[in-house]
Amino acid sequence: MDEPAAEEDTSTRHVVAAMATLRRRCPWSSRQDHRSLEKYAREETEELIEALEDFTAAPTSAHRAAVVEELGDVFYQVLFHSALLDESGGHEYGHSLGTIIDGLEEKLIRRHPLAFGEDAGEEMAALEDVEREYRRIKAEEKTARRREDGNR
Repeated sequence: MDEPAAEEDTSTRHVVAAMATLRRRCPWSSRQDHRSLEKYAREETEELIEALEDFTAAPTSAHRAAVVEELGDVFYQVLFHSALLDESGGHEYGHSLGTIIDGLEEKLIRRHPLAFGEDAGEEMAALEDVEREYRRIKAEEKTARRREDGNR
């Protein structure tokens, strides 16, 4: 589990490898689990929200840099938890992160047919239409999940 999964592209391969090294060589990182990281996920999310508020109020380069830094800290939480999932599932590091990214891409496309669907035009769809479609699709997904859970 020390090497990044083969399907990882170069934009994430290095950070996945760095996370694998931390899990092997850093006494703090090697002792963490999902539960111990919960407080950090909350803290980093709160810090991101504060940085976004500052940037919205005054979009300076310093506030932009703070948002970028906080986004990195939130991403670190995603990276860390995905590494823990890889370890518990016997996968190479990067497997779960790739699954997360692929799932997000599929969700973005699935929930935005007015932007990605066959009928998507070059013009931006009306906000009301986008919101209506999004709510409809999300409700369909929720119903399908309930059915799926009922069949287990």
